[in-house]
Amino acid sequence: MNWILAALNAIEACEPIALVTIAKATGSTPRLAGTKMLVFRDRIVGSIGGGQLEFQAIDAARELAREGEPARRLIRQILGPDLGQCCGGAVSLLVETIGQSDLEWLTRTEKLQNSDQAWLLVTPERGPKIWLERPEGDALGLKPDDRTTLLPRENGWRVIERIDQSRTPLWLFGAGHVGRALVRILADLPFAVTWIDSRQQEFPVAVPTEIDARISRRAAEEVAGAPHGTMFLVMTHSHELDFEICDRVLRRGDFAFLGLIGSATKRARFVHRFGEKGYNSAQLERLVCPIGLGDVPGKEPMAIAVAVAGQLLALRARLKAKLNEASPEAERGADIGAA
Repeated sequence: MNWILAALNAIEACEPIALVTIAKATGSTPRLAGTKMLVFRDRIVGSIGGGQLEFQAIDAARELAREGEPARRLIRQILGPDLGQCCGGAVSLLVETIGQSDLEWLTRTEKLQNSDQAWLLVTPERGPKIWLERPEGDALGLKPDDRTTLLPRENGWRVIERIDQSRTPLWLFGAGHVGRALVRILADLPFAVTWIDSRQQEFPVAVPTEIDARISRRAAEEVAGAPHGTMFLVMTHSHELDFEICDRVLRRGDFAFLGLIGSATKRARFVHRFGEKGYNSAQLERLVCPIGLGDVPGKEPMAIAVAVAGQLLALRARLKAKLNEASPEAERGADIGAA
């Protein structure tokens, strides 16, 4: 769910809400630091892992929202001794009310999550939130793979969040049965999905708000607009269109993944044709077909979608690990008191 959009809509409707963020997580915890849950009077958007942790966080958030004043609270819980959960870790939760005064940082966060800029958002125990511009790797105590951390200070705690493009760009060509099934899964996963087809009637009536659905009569030409490091999935209604899209992706060369729906026979035919166009073996090895995890059985659209989503998640984790290995160590204990 798009919690920022839900928060902005609630502010417009003058609906009392509170935001719960896992500010810090150590040991075994249901969700990672940076996970958010928006709490309404009668519902929630998102989850911090369920169980007693979530129940108590919801109660605390609703109590804070009922007070009707801007407020922040930090709740520390050891999951085993405090809550009786089997996880052995501990979490610190930032609970804060959301209202008109939060429009600026919410809007800015939404924009940054869809851009190449990287900023830090500092939430102090008291006072306004602070934006800090930092180069990559200079994260004030954040490890390279952390989204959020908590810094205790003599004059009050601070929660530090990295705000950048946290979702991996994924361009999906084709709104057929598998494409529609896959989008239902991807909407809840860390991918920024652009979904392209020339046939308007193939898109569902209600496309998830997280998905950028585009009707394009020249779908292959859309490849040029994808950002660097995009994952591409090609599953259109036409083999010739599939070939043209893959051709343009291979020519770019700066993609993270190129997956083509089909069989080993289809791949062999495409590879032969690409070879005639001058592509070398190293380039053609990057064309993945068939797609999906091989040990996930079934040819139903949803079964294929589950297998492909699993493959993409595994690849995304490997790419992030490789990027973190190449990143310099984050600075520790940097002073932000003057900010």
